[in-house]
Amino acid sequence: MNIWFLITMLAAFLLSAVGAFIGVRTLRSVRAHRGSPIPGSEEITNPMAELQRRALWNLLTMFVGICLMLYLFAGHSVTDFFKDDTFRIGLTFIVAMTLVFNLILMLPTSKRGRWSKLFDERDELVLSRASAFQLTGLMILSVIWTIGLTEYYWNVGAIPIDIPYLMFWSNFLVLFLSRSIGIVYGYWWLDHHGN
Repeated sequence: MNIWFLITMLAAFLLSAVGAFIGVRTLRSVRAHRGSPIPGSEEITNPMAELQRRALWNLLTMFVGICLMLYLFAGHSVTDFFKDDTFRIGLTFIVAMTLVFNLILMLPTSKRGRWSKLFDERDELVLSRASAFQLTGLMILSVIWTIGLTEYYWNVGAIPIDIPYLMFWSNFLVLFLSRSIGIVYGYWWLDHHGN
């Protein structure tokens, strides 16, 4: 297996693990706030928003999708992508289904149409900050791809044609993943620090 592709997938896996960790901490704090209030506690208690729940489900589907992709890549190299039809179709199907599930779960992040009734000021503040996480995630992924491909294929002088195709899919995966992390982190920040 190509070591730099493995590093990229592991970086995405770690990002989803960080998102899952933030999600678990958020769920714990929400459950703790449902009990009796702690005297002297000045934390702001808000119920979990629909957008926050969807972002947590999105992190779970992304985690499962990335695990399935890593499982598919076991025993394959990146250049097997166009050589092995079963591998290519299986990987494309898993990536596409992961993206479709994430798209369905993240539909409420659009401010147009019937979803706009679900938003309040808190949701809009979180969504405005979540785009910074998307930009950061794409920049980190670009750095990993650029340095990794340059180092690995330095002596060859060119990268295989399979890699840009996989880069394209990984950009979409990181885009959804980092948006969900940004949403979950935004709600966690608001619950603990206010504005």
